Amino acid sequence: MYQENTYELHTHLYGCLNQEDLRWLASRKEPRWHIFQSSFEETYGHKPDLEGIFHPQRSQDLRSYSVYESVGNFPRFQCCFDFVISVAHADEEELFQVAKRVSGRQKEPLAEYRMLFGPQLSMEEYSQRVQALCEGFEQADQDGYLVMSLWRGGDLARHQYDALQDLMKRSAVVRKRLVGVDFCAKEEGFPPLEKKELFKRIRTDNQNNPETSLAILYHVGESFQDKSLESAVRWVYQSAELGAHRLGHCIALGQDPAEFLNTERQESVQERIHQLEFERAHDLIISCAESELESEIVRLQELLAKGSGARRTGDRSATGTCYSVLQDSTPDQEPRVTVRYTEDYVERVRDFQNRLMKRLAEMPVVIEVCPTSNLRIGAIQKHPVHRFLEHKVPVVVGADDPGIFDTNLETEFQILERDGLSRETLSEMMATARKSHSHAMSGRA
Repeated sequence: MYQENTYELHTHLYGCLNQEDLRWLASRKEPRWHIFQSSFEETYGHKPDLEGIFHPQRSQDLRSYSVYESVGNFPRFQCCFDFVISVAHADEEELFQVAKRVSGRQKEPLAEYRMLFGPQLSMEEYSQRVQALCEGFEQADQDGYLVMSLWRGGDLARHQYDALQDLMKRSAVVRKRLVGVDFCAKEEGFPPLEKKELFKRIRTDNQNNPETSLAILYHVGESFQDKSLESAVRWVYQSAELGAHRLGHCIALGQDPAEFLNTERQESVQERIHQLEFERAHDLIISCAESELESEIVRLQELLAKGSGARRTGDRSATGTCYSVLQDSTPDQEPRVTVRYTEDYVERVRDFQNRLMKRLAEMPVVIEVCPTSNLRIGAIQKHPVHRFLEHKVPVVVGADDPGIFDTNLETEFQILERDGLSRETLSEMMATARKSHSHAMSGRA
C-alpha cells in the first residue's frame, strides 16, 4: 500500500543486506571475523559461536548476530553492524554486485542508497569504487541512485567531493546515478559549521552546472552525547541554514524535553558560548536572563581564555542561568558546563524547539524520519515526527538500515499509522517524498 507508492530517500546500501546477501558475501571471500569477534566479546563478555553460522539450521543464530532488536543499546547495534563489515570487503566487484542486487529487488518506484568509504582509500581507489556502484545500479535497470557519504573529519570531505566532480565529468553512468552527498556516522565532535565553505561550494557548483547538481543530505540531531539538548537542536537548524536539502533523523529537534527533566548534561564551554551567541543572533534567548546575556558570553570567553587545568571552586554563573561550570578540570581538559533540566528550563527548551521548527517550516528543507531506527537506537519515548508535523515541517520516511533492523519502508509507515498518524497524513508524507528526491531538491536539469 505504501512502499509501492512513494520513494525511499534514507537508506544505507550495506544496511540493506539480508541473510541471503550475507551468505553470498561470505562465500566469495573469507570473512574478517576478528572485527565481529572483538566487538561481540566487548559487548557480551564471551566469544560468538561462528562455526557453521551460515548453515540453514543456524538461521536463528545468524539473525541474532546480524539483526538488532534491542532498545537503547548502541554497542549491540554496533555488533550487528560489525557482522556485516566482517563479511564485506567493498572491492569493486562486490560493490557492483551489491548495488545490482539491492536495487534490483527494490519495490519503491525510486530509491536513493547511501555509501560511506573511509580514509584508507586513495582518491583513485575511491573513484573506482564509486564507478562500480553506479554501474551496478545501472545494470539493475531500476530507479536506484547513489548518494555518497563524505567523511566528516578533517579535510577529506573536500577531496572526496573533488573526486566526485571529476568522475562525473568523465563518466556518463556516474552523472546519471550519483545524485547527492551525505554526512553520516559519528556526529559528536563534528559541528555542521565546519562544513560551511564546502556547502557553499556545492551549492555554487549546483547553480553553475545544474546537469550535475548534487543534493546535500546531513545526518544531525540523532546522537548528541557530547552536548546539551538545546545545542543539538541548534546544530539541526544550522545545518538547514547552511543549505542542506534534507536532514536525517533530527531527533533532538522534536524529542520531548520532559524526557530530560531532573537530569544533567555536559558540554564544553566553547559549545555553550556558541549556544549563547546563537540565541542572541536569532532572538531566542533561553539560557540566561536577556539582560545578562552579553556579560555571560564575555565571562565564559574569559574563562576559556585562562586555559584548562585550574581548579574552579565557587565559580558562579549569571543569575537565572540553566548551567554551571564544572568545578574541576585537569590540565588536558577544556572546562565544561553542566546543564540542569529543571521544570522551568524544560519549558524554555520546548519553546526553543517550537520556534525553530516554525522557522524550518518556511525553509526549503525536508526532515527524514526512520521510526524503527530512532526508537531502537535512540530509545525515545515518543517519536518526534508528531511535533514535526504539528509545526508543518516537511517530513519523509526512510528505513535507514532495513537489513539490520529487519524492516522495510512498508513497515515503517505501518509503525507510524499504529502510532496515531492518519492515512491522510501518511499520504501527504508519501507525496512529499515524491517531490523531495535529490534530483528535485538540488535543481538538477
